[in-house]
Amino acid sequence: MRKSFSRARGDIASLVAGVLCCSGTSHPHAQIVAGGSIAAAFEREVSAPPRGAGVVETLQADQDVYTNHPAGVWCPACVTNVPPCMLPCYLIEEETAVAKFTFQVTNQYPLPRTFQFSSSQQFDLEIVDNADRVVASWSDGKFFTQSVTSFTLEPEETKTFTADMPLMDRDGQQLNGAYLVRAFLTTSGWEPRTQATTQFVVTLEP
Repeated sequence: MRKSFSRARGDIASLVAGVLCCSGTSHPHAQIVAGGSIAAAFEREVSAPPRGAGVVETLQADQDVYTNHPAGVWCPACVTNVPPCMLPCYLIEEETAVAKFTFQVTNQYPLPRTFQFSSSQQFDLEIVDNADRVVASWSDGKFFTQSVTSFTLEPEETKTFTADMPLMDRDGQQLNGAYLVRAFLTTSGWEPRTQATTQFVVTLEP
């Protein structure tokens, strides 16, 4: 590959030099400069970043352990039986923890990277249980415009996405146990759907 490129670069430089010679250019370095410029442009073109190369994703949760409080009933203890105890009981409302996730995408390749999407949605998060089932997604119940969007990352530039997710499944049941969460770009273009993951635990307490 390198030998083929070197030959192509030499052919381009020779061609430009011939054109400049025939056009009457008199500067002694004109042929070298012009030929080198075109060859350099050609090299930049063939050195386009490989698919997915240099893209680094990270995902962080604001906590390692969360606590869900299910709904319940609380009845105060009776302190006398004379007269018979008639104290009312109280309904305790359900409290579901909310996890806050930060998903970052960094371009560590020395050339700009452009990410294309088929809608206004550019990322998603999925919560996965121990059976490898997706129990909830950040995009559940959300609507996105069906228009092409994109963003470009310069070398060493980072784009940050944040998302809040209540810790319940798609049936509205509170989560309980250990889970993996994965975040990824919902790309539709050349760049692949690379992803980042993290783990957390949810406990149930009255």
